[in-house]
Amino acid sequence: MFSLRSETSRTRKFVWILMASVLLIHVISVLSLGDHFLLGSYEKRNNDDVKYVHAAQVLLEHHTLVYNSGMNPTNYIMPVVPVVLSGFLSFLDRDAAVMGFRLLQCLMQAASVYLIFIIARELLGRRVAVAAVLLDALYVPNLFASGAILTESTFKLLFLLLICSIIYALKRRKASVYVFVGIMLGLSCYVKPQCALIPICLLIIWLVKRYNWKDIFKYTAIVGVCSMLLLSPWWVRNYVDFHEFIPFTKSTGNPMLLGALIKRANPPKGFFEQYPQYKDQKLFVGSDSAEKLAAQRVIAYGFKHHTFDYAYWFTVGKSIQLFESPFYSKPVPGLPRPAINVVHWLYVLVGFAGIVVVGIRGRLKLVLPLLLPFLYYWFIHLPFITFGRYGYPLVCLLTIFAAAALVALLERRGVWKKEEETAV
Repeated sequence: MFSLRSETSRTRKFVWILMASVLLIHVISVLSLGDHFLLGSYEKRNNDDVKYVHAAQVLLEHHTLVYNSGMNPTNYIMPVVPVVLSGFLSFLDRDAAVMGFRLLQCLMQAASVYLIFIIARELLGRRVAVAAVLLDALYVPNLFASGAILTESTFKLLFLLLICSIIYALKRRKASVYVFVGIMLGLSCYVKPQCALIPICLLIIWLVKRYNWKDIFKYTAIVGVCSMLLLSPWWVRNYVDFHEFIPFTKSTGNPMLLGALIKRANPPKGFFEQYPQYKDQKLFVGSDSAEKLAAQRVIAYGFKHHTFDYAYWFTVGKSIQLFESPFYSKPVPGLPRPAINVVHWLYVLVGFAGIVVVGIRGRLKLVLPLLLPFLYYWFIHLPFITFGRYGYPLVCLLTIFAAAALVALLERRGVWKKEEETAV
């Protein structure tokens, strides 16, 4: 499945040349622009990226994972970025280590092109695969993702590998291949814990394909055990440092509270009268659990007294915020954000049109290994704050659906003959 051996020489050359082009363009971009992509200041430590670098330095020198916690251990972030950065810092100075991490992300972006081709080919055919990788290669915010010291490029690669592992397991229908699914699930959770419940997607596919319950329990156990074994060092570390079981992080309160406020405005009218303890800028004061409680109170009050506004916000409103803006906080010179915003919206609109086209063509069952993770990752963010950074991993999946729409249009106009369907 992961091989290009079945492809024509022309197709193989196309994929390798495109990957090499993506790698070269991204490398030139990060080498020439360097710290242009930084969102914060090393001295002030006022953004996630510079905080990750500081965390890596402390981890290397003191063997403690910190984040907004002084020299005390943290349970606020997952460890992948600081761990990888600390590896570079072990033999390079800070600036060179950060550049090394950026170059690694360039490799990740190039590898993602290959995985997008594989996924699209397996589910929707070769033509869609070719169109999809072209769209991904031309998506300019990927350049920022390579230059930013954040989790997005790493998670994009792991998310695509997780989807590949699901497709492969469904094709082989053997217990042994589900070990790979469990490994990829565990690795993905080390970057973004939101993936933890993605086996729900597998369960739905198994039920649609009428798997027997014996196999469902067997495969679920394999995925669960493998992912938990991979995550167990993190659990042990958290128990040793905090004396409680913390499966991932204790940092959901703030994003939940921010997400409870419609367009980050104040709580709805009357909230402070019912909860006077939050007056005078005290809404965001306290521990993670305190912020989570405040969020629950804002949400409960909002749905009770402003039902329509909150129902809209937690469905349509947050979905729009998730997709409306690209992950492009520091534009590449010559590629201004307003222009890239327009291109991003074209990707999103054509991508959703592609989902409709796939449905009209009666191929939704074929694309469930792609569509269900897309919907899962979309909906899992709705209880929290949503914006372009969280929507970024979904764009590479939308490029596949956008490619399906474009290929369908060309086939409908007679430019190409209709390609045979594939099946998982």
